[in-house]
Amino acid sequence: MTSAHTDIWSRWEDTRSPSVSARIVELVRAALFRNKLKPGDMLGSETDLARKLGVSRVPVRDAFKSLQAMGIVEVKMGANGGARIAAGDPTRFADALAVQFKLVGMSAEEMFEAEIAVEGSAAVLAADNATDDDLAALRAILSELADVANDAQAFTRTGLRFHFGVVEASHNRALIAYERALIDVLYDAYAPQTTPELARRVIAKHTQVYRHIAARDGAKASAAITAHLRQVRGRVLADIHAATSGTQARRAAV
Repeated sequence: MTSAHTDIWSRWEDTRSPSVSARIVELVRAALFRNKLKPGDMLGSETDLARKLGVSRVPVRDAFKSLQAMGIVEVKMGANGGARIAAGDPTRFADALAVQFKLVGMSAEEMFEAEIAVEGSAAVLAADNATDDDLAALRAILSELADVANDAQAFTRTGLRFHFGVVEASHNRALIAYERALIDVLYDAYAPQTTPELARRVIAKHTQVYRHIAARDGAKASAAITAHLRQVRGRVLADIHAATSGTQARRAAV
């Protein structure tokens, strides 16, 4: 574990954030993106940093809390305590992104467009990067899909695991994080419409995607998963529109 470079505080007087705690957050974040800080680097204790910057401990404590909430630092209390730059956690980012998608009211159409973009790119990478274990995991999910074809909820969960498995096989952590967030938000849009006949068609589409990935044909894998998702998008959006129209009609009749 190393101490943070002292020059990250050299711009202290030039920082224009409205509060002392915000200035600390701004400088730490900027230093992180300039590669002046890395996981494990110590920022120091509240007392040390307050003394260094000539401020009280209160804004330093507030800054540590903000940085901790952002996932930038880990704070240890007590003797030899203080803040250090945290290790990255893509799952935490994905969870936060899913929450933000919901809070801003992202439409289902926007979410499907994003899913198509992510999975289309991931399928190309998966054809290049998938390991034997990745391919075995996808085959296992395909087998499980056949077993739960008559259970809408289980089939939806398993089908989404296949989509996530394709993205995982890309071994691109950014795409994996985005896919995790998208699946969290889109799950409820998928489940209600699953029927045994629809399940049979989905299994056939998923099998096609798997075969292209296993054959290391990224272009065909991407085309197959994109075409599949566009069909899903059209069906789900039509169902959402029909449900919305029905609700509006019932309200008008009251």
